[in-house]
Amino acid sequence: METLRLFELDTPYRERMAIEAYAFGPADAATSVAVVGAMRGNEVQQTYICASVVKRLQEMEREGTLTGDVRVTVIPTVNSFSMNIAHRFWPMDNTDVNRMFPGYDQGETTQRIAAGLFRAIEGCTYGIQLCSFYLPGEFEPHVRVTDTGAIDLARSWELAKLFRFPYAMLKEPAPFDTTTLNYNWQVWDTYAFSLYSPKTERIDEESAAFVVGCIMRFLHGVGAVSADVPPRCTTRLLRESDLVNVRTTRAGFFKRAVYVASKVRRGDVLAEILSTQDCSVLETLLSPCDGTVFFRHGPAMVNGDTIAFKIAPEK
Repeated sequence: METLRLFELDTPYRERMAIEAYAFGPADAATSVAVVGAMRGNEVQQTYICASVVKRLQEMEREGTLTGDVRVTVIPTVNSFSMNIAHRFWPMDNTDVNRMFPGYDQGETTQRIAAGLFRAIEGCTYGIQLCSFYLPGEFEPHVRVTDTGAIDLARSWELAKLFRFPYAMLKEPAPFDTTTLNYNWQVWDTYAFSLYSPKTERIDEESAAFVVGCIMRFLHGVGAVSADVPPRCTTRLLRESDLVNVRTTRAGFFKRAVYVASKVRRGDVLAEILSTQDCSVLETLLSPCDGTVFFRHGPAMVNGDTIAFKIAPEK
């Protein structure tokens, strides 16, 4: 294993911020994989998963089960400064590193961080990013592929299935996606995948181990490791637009009736919205279709016009 310092800069408080990576395999390998963890200061689970991958690869290096044909570089955290002070975005201006790619080395701080990282990993064959979900709640672990039009989509789908997540999802890019790592990786000819673990701000050992297993299956599939990890599930392919949103119309206590991965039928009760004054039922959320609960709102209270559930409809 090699320990690499990809980029560093001075910060107004504490020590210099550095992006460090751990590399396995020859630097001149024809095939390379980059695994990128937390870009935000609250992505503790994402950092933990990457650190667990480093630990597993160290064990495999000692066991002799790394093939030596593929270069694997793991970057547990990109934004250690924000993580040190428990702030989700860059604390000086509240900007998001993952909205700054491909970066600009003469620009604002987060632009320079993005540029320093991207310069080190833009040429990899495969890119894996550990992401946090944009809605507060619980969801099915999954891998996402952004349809940028810049790379062979059929090949991306086949590669996504190597992880053996319950779901592989195709995302149509929104305007802001053009400044994300995933999108720019593809523009520079990297097959890019965003992995979603159900937790963010706390460590969940079971879900972390599941995602680590998915990453190891992918590494076996592309020839980086010789030891296979038996799959625990089959992968369903779907588009993000296939998910059916269930929104609230009232605000109040959120009393959930179903769990993530629950099978539901049209008309089943998903949750009730209760008054904060007397706990009377203000609204009952019903499933609009037959399917599986993909996402469920997490906090104990919910606002009106909020996505409370996402349902993956039956095939």
